Amino acid sequence: MKGIATALVLTAICMPIVAAAGSGYKITGQSGVMFFVAVDVTQKENEDVYRLAVGKACAGKPICQVQFWVGSAPSKFPLTDAQVDSKLVQWQQNLNTGLRRWLVKCNSSKLFAKERECI
Repeated sequence: MKGIATALVLTAICMPIVAAAGSGYKITGQSGVMFFVAVDVTQKENEDVYRLAVGKACAGKPICQVQFWVGSAPSKFPLTDAQVDSKLVQWQQNLNTGLRRWLVKCNSSKLFAKERECI
């Protein structure tokens, strides 16, 4: 019985490390309430990866915005024209007003098809 408890504790300790290593995204920077995220190319169409990144970046924050690029992302402002053009998705959240929305470059992706606005 003690061996099972030890195994469960070790598993619980290691789980965050495994989740971080295979999360499919990397937060590359932050400016105020804005976060910059690079999504792994292999995860470009995986909505769960975007939701995980929002959960991490916006945890405990009533106002939060998360901008997503595929492959690599900037780390700070100002953005170049090329970076603005290559942004694929943006999450906007203001819990004070009830705003929660996905903005997607619709001509480049089918992400969040039932709950998005196009940019």
